[in-house]
Amino acid sequence: MRDRLLTRNQVAGTLWPESSDAHAGASLRSAVSRLDGPARRALKVTAHDLSLDEGVVVDVHYSQALARRLIDRDAPLVDGDIATPAVSALSDDLLPGWYEDWAVIAAEDWRQLRMHALEAVAARLTAADRFAEAAEAALAAVRAEPLRETARAALIRVHMAEGNRPDAMGEFERYRVLLRAELGIEPTSRLRDLLSDLPPR
Repeated sequence: MRDRLLTRNQVAGTLWPESSDAHAGASLRSAVSRLDGPARRALKVTAHDLSLDEGVVVDVHYSQALARRLIDRDAPLVDGDIATPAVSALSDDLLPGWYEDWAVIAAEDWRQLRMHALEAVAARLTAADRFAEAAEAALAAVRAEPLRETARAALIRVHMAEGNRPDAMGEFERYRVLLRAELGIEPTSRLRDLLSDLPPR
């Protein structure tokens, strides 16, 4: 696939940005020659380009495709999209500890996509009365972004659907205390209104 293809100069310049083109190119040749086993088989190397072998599956590409299917209500789902492995695929950050501009932008794009997807899978599982799995998805979103109101709303909706008033109210209160301590603000009326929709005791 063309989007996996990079010139050797691009790769060498990215990996050895402080070196001259000639030195970076030599370093790349040396690094590639030392690869063996699965790492070497995963690369397709030509005189001018580097790419991943056609048989290589990139986990972040899989996770991005999964996230987009979950967010799009009209997209056909694949077996396993609404299950615990899907939550796991959406729970990891991209390139943690990398601070180059391109990595920060890519990580933020993925963070936003996966947060929306976790909230979407929680909603789909709630609608299917699979409350334990729905809570797992919502909690993954809350752990990733404790101050994100839509993540808390997803978890409160799970508790509401089960009729667990104390859990829903407790979650709201924990979020209210955290928000006040961290940002000095209150939850929005939209989140507060969720509690008014709780079934009577």
